Amino acid sequence: MQTFLYIIKTLYKNKWIVLLVPFFIALAVYIFLSGQPRKYQSSTTVYTGIVSGYNAFSSEGVQDWMSVNNSIDNLINIIKAESTLESVSLRLLARNLSHCNPKEDTEYMTSFSSIELLNETPAEVLALVIDGDEDSTYTRLREFYEKDNTNYLKQLFNWEHHYYSFKALSSVEVSRISNSDMLKISYINDDKYIVYNTLLLIEKEFVDQYLTIRYEQTNDVVSYFENELRIIGADLRSKEDNLTTYNVQKGIINYQEQTRMVAERARDIDEAYESVMREYEGAKQKIALLEEQMGFAAAIYQRNAEFIKQLNTITNLYSQSSSAEDNSKKEEIANLIDDETEKLRKVSIDMAQKRYSKEGLANDEIITEWLDALLIKTRTEQELNVLVQSKQDINNEFKRFSPVGSSIKRQDREINFSEQNYLSNLQGLNEAKLRQKNLQLTSATFRIITPPTVAIKPEKTKNTLFTIATFIFVLIIIMVYSVVVELFNRVPYDQQAAKKIIGLPVLGAIPNINQKSKALEIGKALSYNQLGNAAVNFFDRTKTANIINVISIDSGEGKSVVCDALMQHFEKIDTKPVLITHGKDFEDDDKYYLMAGSIYDFGVNENNFDTLPEANVIIVEYPPVSTSSFPIKLLDSSSITILVADSTKAWTDMNNIVLRQLTLNDRNHKLVTVLNKADNDCVGTFTGMLPPYTLRHRIHYTMWNLGNNTFNDEQRS
Repeated sequence: MQTFLYIIKTLYKNKWIVLLVPFFIALAVYIFLSGQPRKYQSSTTVYTGIVSGYNAFSSEGVQDWMSVNNSIDNLINIIKAESTLESVSLRLLARNLSHCNPKEDTEYMTSFSSIELLNETPAEVLALVIDGDEDSTYTRLREFYEKDNTNYLKQLFNWEHHYYSFKALSSVEVSRISNSDMLKISYINDDKYIVYNTLLLIEKEFVDQYLTIRYEQTNDVVSYFENELRIIGADLRSKEDNLTTYNVQKGIINYQEQTRMVAERARDIDEAYESVMREYEGAKQKIALLEEQMGFAAAIYQRNAEFIKQLNTITNLYSQSSSAEDNSKKEEIANLIDDETEKLRKVSIDMAQKRYSKEGLANDEIITEWLDALLIKTRTEQELNVLVQSKQDINNEFKRFSPVGSSIKRQDREINFSEQNYLSNLQGLNEAKLRQKNLQLTSATFRIITPPTVAIKPEKTKNTLFTIATFIFVLIIIMVYSVVVELFNRVPYDQQAAKKIIGLPVLGAIPNINQKSKALEIGKALSYNQLGNAAVNFFDRTKTANIINVISIDSGEGKSVVCDALMQHFEKIDTKPVLITHGKDFEDDDKYYLMAGSIYDFGVNENNFDTLPEANVIIVEYPPVSTSSFPIKLLDSSSITILVADSTKAWTDMNNIVLRQLTLNDRNHKLVTVLNKADNDCVGTFTGMLPPYTLRHRIHYTMWNLGNNTFNDEQRS
């Protein structure tokens, strides 16, 4: 509670600084804000169609809300992008320069803005302007802008201009209206016509930027896929042509069917060869057996020219029949074989009728069997020759088809890979073109729902709010500063400050007696009376004489004033006071003083020899403690020791060191403080309200003492 009261009193003491400084600063802020140009705001609403518009990928509308939100964010970012605002800045400058009219306001800007623009634009830029033709002017300004990085237009956009800079244009606010696909674009500045035209240019420019970015992406993708399809298609045609040429060279029509037929033919040849071989071996063995039975007759047949001739004829016919491929030809040869075989049989029968076998059997039966076996052997030999040649041909076919198969498979695999790659890129091209068409559909839905308008009146300012906020902010700063300064303050200007700084009880306060006024005389009398009465409370009634020590840490603190105040008070109440003063009644380097245990050891002299025994109060003024020794035993022998402190001087660390030595020996707590040169507020704390007793003073006294005792004090006075 004491701390709170101390803070309140500190603030009240600095009340004029605490109140007037924030007031004048707030007044300056209000005047400054009032002199600023008024702001005009305009807005427009754009329908994007991203949420509810038709989408080529879904006839029911877009359902991917993450994609929707991303698209909306992209639109907002494109509007606030530096490239968009750069184009808006140049187009706005071109429009204003080409329609500049310093004499009157136009739909493009006010006359004041026209004058300002003409004055600040260099001649080299003005030379690029074509009156009334903002498109041509924009083209020239764009060329000049791109020329280098240090020209005027670059500086205009990148510095602090309040119409054409990126900083000014980036204050455009873009927001989505709820969860719809509509955007609200608003802009505020001090020229209502420039605000209006800026929004018009932003509407046009951001759509162009959006379409440029999106079309550039899709066009690049379409071009990529078309180029890839051309390359892959040419490669695919080349591989197919190579395969066709290879098949022609190798005589391949259908590799799979051809290899299957060769395999089946090889199997049939193997089966026929095995069957003919068995028949041939059977005939061969039968011939050998029959020739053994025939004996010399076999040799006769084998040497018979007609028989051999006929047999060779049949052999040739068998050979022709085996190699013949036409069925009619084979039938014709078979008929010839039958005829020649019949002739051979007749020859054999004719030869057999002339001879008999050695066993006595007719040769015609054996010869017939032998002849049949011989014909079979002859036929099978020719068939085996043909089958052997067929097997050789089949082996050659195998040798031909084996490398052809792997080569064809490799080429088919490469063709299949190219074909799949072609189809994949074709699908990508179709999707890219579909997205391109979808972009055309979505971009066509951009509509201006609420076009911007020229503001009729300026926006309401927040000057009053800013002024109040400034006043409160500065007030808090000043209050905190005052409290902080007070916390570090080392001047004991009043009772609470003296308690905090010195740490001793404060007995009273004496005003500055060097000031001359009627109120001062009254205040001085009241303070003397209060100090004397407060000192009496420390007296020992059993003692004949009570001693009051008056000391100070430094010289010039006002010990003589306090001693004089005590003397006047005790003389008035007839207590026979005696004043003993250093330099007059004793010296601070006297050994009796330095070793004294009581005032009587050093203070008795011819000046007070007669009055000292009769005195009831002995007031002793000592030299400054910081420069002279103070006998510690004198603290115990006195009724009270008054430490005089100047309320206008700062209390130093040296003062604390000296005071600490005194307080360590003040076992009976007789050491107190009296403030000298105190102001009326401090003195009034001990004496009550001092004159003048005006209403203003009464209010001030009440606030200073945080209580409503003004009229009671007036009545007591």
